[in-house]
Amino acid sequence: MISLLNILAAEEPNGKFLPGDVNEFYWSSLAFLVVFAVMAWKLFPLAAKGLRAKADRVEDELAAAEKAQADADAEVETLMAKLGNADADAAEILEDAGATAQKLKVDAAAKAAADADALKARTMADIDGARAHATADLRSELAAQALAAAEAVARENLDDSAQLDLVEQYIDQVGASA
Repeated sequence: MISLLNILAAEEPNGKFLPGDVNEFYWSSLAFLVVFAVMAWKLFPLAAKGLRAKADRVEDELAAAEKAQADADAEVETLMAKLGNADADAAEILEDAGATAQKLKVDAAAKAAADADALKARTMADIDGARAHATADLRSELAAQALAAAEAVARENLDDSAQLDLVEQYIDQVGASA
């Protein structure tokens, strides 16, 4: 059996690029042209159609991406506007809180002053009541002592009507000096 290498080595080429048998060159060229023609007739239109579909799909995706980018930009603008409004709202809330705190501070100070005035008035009323009560107790005690002293003196010198006049004068003098 003769190997393929021995057969190819036995034939001598006609040139640098041509095989040893020129007919082989013609038949292989003809086969190539037939295969190329079939590919150009059947395969190339399918490939071109696939490439056109891919290009259309890429264009559609680019258009969708541009629309999504525009929508995202619009959403960012909306959110930025809301964020700006949120900052203004926060500043307004802080301002209102400060005004409310100031009002509460003023109200608390006024209430404290009113409570202090009411406490002072109650204390003064209590002092006046205690003073009147102490004065009444003092008068009754003085009247009792004056009566006792007057009785002691009257037993010796005075009758009852003179004794009573003496006690009333004494009470009037003590009341006028208090």
